[in-house]
Amino acid sequence: MSPTRPTAFLISLIPALLFSVTTAASEQLSLKGRGEFYLNKQNDTADYLAPWWQKGTGQFGYHTKAGAGPQYLVALLEGDSDFSAVVHAQWHRAPEAGVGVTEAWLNWSPLPASGYRVRGRAGVFYPAMSLENTDLAWTSPYTHSFSAINSWMAEEIKTRAVELSVSRPGRFFKSDHSFQWVGALFQGNDPAGSILTWRGFAVHNLQSGIGERIDFANYLSIAPGGTVEPQPAWVEPNRELDHKTGYYAGLHWQHKDQTEARLYWYDNRGEPTTFKDGQYAWDTRFVSLALQHQLTEQWRLLAQYLNGDTAMGQKVVVADYRSSYLMLNYQSEQHSISVRYDRFEVTDQDQTPTDDNNGKGHSWTINWTYQLTDHFDIALEHSSLTSVQANRTQWDDWLAKAKQRSSSLILGYRW
Repeated sequence: MSPTRPTAFLISLIPALLFSVTTAASEQLSLKGRGEFYLNKQNDTADYLAPWWQKGTGQFGYHTKAGAGPQYLVALLEGDSDFSAVVHAQWHRAPEAGVGVTEAWLNWSPLPASGYRVRGRAGVFYPAMSLENTDLAWTSPYTHSFSAINSWMAEEIKTRAVELSVSRPGRFFKSDHSFQWVGALFQGNDPAGSILTWRGFAVHNLQSGIGERIDFANYLSIAPGGTVEPQPAWVEPNRELDHKTGYYAGLHWQHKDQTEARLYWYDNRGEPTTFKDGQYAWDTRFVSLALQHQLTEQWRLLAQYLNGDTAMGQKVVVADYRSSYLMLNYQSEQHSISVRYDRFEVTDQDQTPTDDNNGKGHSWTINWTYQLTDHFDIALEHSSLTSVQANRTQWDDWLAKAKQRSSSLILGYRW
């Protein structure tokens, strides 16, 4: 990986976790992992439709016909106190090849008081907005690739936060309804919105590591002499630039074990005129609503809706964005079948004619997974994605509209 700029918080957190591990009894530390190997075929090999992190404008994450996908390690340290520690590490080939940390935090979970549960955590982590990415290390149990919403969150929405939640479990209060209120203050997410605005939404399973640098296409508008010349063709999404504190707030609701909803508001409170070390702070805000409903014992319905806006510079870049997905999952014994439909759109709202960031598209994903053993599974997944990205026409031989198809055979393991 390229040299990173870890925050002072992360620098202090990792030694604390290591000290805790070395002083804890062996039975207090648990390790889990998962990974994958794949064969992949895509229909279009045009150079400009290569993945964005290879300086293309493609909206799939694959980069080779065969290889190793992300390999994850989860470390959980628990003791006799109210505190525990969690680290999610990974090895992957992209966006930057190497070993990194995707999440690391300390938990505080005291005993309930009058039936209410108060919990806190501090570290670097994803807000718990997703009902899709609920498997080990923030992966999905339903499909190999994530929805367009959660693919973007895997790239850019990772906060250095202090979070507090209060839960009212329905069973204790003899109710079918459970509630959880969540609030957090955070920093370290100032450039969020840059990948989404220039590339548009994408569909993949790549999680950026803490401090990782992500490339995108070398658009003429951000090349030397372009409209946004100071911005290089890369971003480090977890940077803190303007020293302003953002926040998010959420409400979780659950009806029995059948229906669940999560509503969140996120605002990084970025100062869009701040420019430091080659990066702008973006003023990015959005609302997210995630739903799931257990239709029958075998059938489950999931959905999510995202709507927000972002801005950078003196209104040099201003954009609205929205996305939604609907997924149907069937599980019976060793078989799991999922079908997901995504829609997404970025609307350019600025008056910068040489940097047209209008884009829209939709995708279909179908996945069949067969559980071979407790530790191995095999999956077939096919995705089709149709998009129109106006900024592709900045180069004469790039076409605004693209139809991408991707078929994969995946061998997964976990331990």
